[in-house]
Amino acid sequence: MQTQLRPFTFAGHTLFRVDFDPATLHPADLFWLAHHAQITRFAPRRQAEHLAGRIAAAAALRHAGSDSPAPGIGAHREPLWPQGFCGSITHTAGVAIAVAVKRDNATQGIGIDRETLLDERSAPDIAEGALHAGERERLRQTSLPYPVAVTLAFSAKESLFKALFPQVKTRFGFECAQIVALAGHQLQLRLTQPLAPFPRGAVFTAHWQPEQNALITLVRL
Repeated sequence: MQTQLRPFTFAGHTLFRVDFDPATLHPADLFWLAHHAQITRFAPRRQAEHLAGRIAAAAALRHAGSDSPAPGIGAHREPLWPQGFCGSITHTAGVAIAVAVKRDNATQGIGIDRETLLDERSAPDIAEGALHAGERERLRQTSLPYPVAVTLAFSAKESLFKALFPQVKTRFGFECAQIVALAGHQLQLRLTQPLAPFPRGAVFTAHWQPEQNALITLVRL
């Protein structure tokens, strides 16, 4: 598969981006993954996304100081990061991005997400399913166009949930966190219910930056 890998810095972290062309995927490319047998039933486009994400993740792990191969797949299809490290992967529209860091007292989890910007037609539907009424009103009061604000809120929740999942170890919905502040290139999210070991009311910061027709968010615990 044709890919282009490059690092970039965001929110104080080095992330690795892979631009890829799903149409160039060859079945033999998947043998690079130790867990290739687990994705044989994926649709070809999904296989390409998965491979690109793991290429980015392997580069991120090397940068973080690990010589482990690309992360495998857990019971909930989450990436299985090596002992002592945590990370996150996102992919959309021919782009995959990954980050990995050492797990220590200062860092217990990290999550990233990249989303293509919603349009005027799709934003209200996404907002209805992913945001509380108070969040929707808060976003309408910001200086951002409403579709951009909704995309940002959706992405921030995705990043938060990716960061939390390795410790929570169960699926949970968008209603479990609420946007309580948005200023500059940071959002504050507060848990609306306990997600062990995190109590109800715990507040987390999401960083974001725009791209052409997309945006990226990152949450570090």
